[in-house]
Amino acid sequence: MQEKIKRAYPLVLLALLMALLLAVSPLVARSAFASSSSLGKEIVVNLSKQWMFVYQDGKQVYNSPITSGRPTLRTPTGTYHVFAKFHPTTFISPWPQGSRYWYPPTHINYALEWANGLFLHDSWWRTVYGPGTNIWYHDPVYGWQSGTHGCITMPLSAAAWLYKWAPIGTKVQVNA
Repeated sequence: MQEKIKRAYPLVLLALLMALLLAVSPLVARSAFASSSSLGKEIVVNLSKQWMFVYQDGKQVYNSPITSGRPTLRTPTGTYHVFAKFHPTTFISPWPQGSRYWYPPTHINYALEWANGLFLHDSWWRTVYGPGTNIWYHDPVYGWQSGTHGCITMPLSAAAWLYKWAPIGTKVQVNA
């Protein structure tokens, strides 16, 4: 029995080390992300206007309507930085099936992660963005919808542009 424990000990230690690294990797990425290509770049999201403004060296270079978190799953305000980018990816619901927040695996073309589990991304299931889309509204193609689960969604063209423009380390300012 002790021999089995001795053989398993290095594997258990390795598994714990890997779990620890995975748990803190976003924290490490945030503090070690600064790249010269992200300097002067800023994404500003105005939640009350449901609009995104993009700046390079203080000059606006792009803007787009967005949809943010619904009243029960609000998008947090504050200063963040892009620490991961995915193209394409599939989002998997962190909520169990049967939860009112559960969603099926969902294809996303462009996603920029700025907080743990929160992304700037496209959303093929919406055709309307901007003021009033973070509460219940009627999409002319997909019917009744509400805001997001906390992410910031935008039209595909805006997400593609942002994905190409914003390197890891780009500042994300989310304002009320």
